[in-house]
Amino acid sequence: MKVITGLALLVTLSGNSFATENKDHHQTSESLSLNHGKRWEADKVMKENMQAIHDKLKTTNELIKANKIKQNDYLALSDLISSSAQSIATNCKMEPKADATFHVILEDLFSITESLKDPKKTKDSINHLTHALKTYSKYFDQTF
Repeated sequence: MKVITGLALLVTLSGNSFATENKDHHQTSESLSLNHGKRWEADKVMKENMQAIHDKLKTTNELIKANKIKQNDYLALSDLISSSAQSIATNCKMEPKADATFHVILEDLFSITESLKDPKKTKDSINHLTHALKTYSKYFDQTF
């Protein structure tokens, strides 16, 4: 988990984003794995933080549909994703295979935090976040 924390800090501090454009957002099966055919168990910290991200995305989508979204709303979503992902990484006590699976999702989350800051990438970022949450629910025992 130290690698994930280091990655989180590196991405956050450097402002370097993983490009969301010209990138296939679908993860490969080599990176993601189930726990002997079942979803991995998510602990309380992970569930609370991922639920917070989901709830904020839902609110953001409602603003988009009502045509009331502002750039500050995207920035607030970015900040929440970043702090939630950092909290998960800092408090993680997953076994290595579960950790490796979540690492793929975590990389997506940090990429999304950066792309949400660019007004030209917000639509793609929202789609990317929706996909990341679906992927998370497919591999961990939390459904939204």
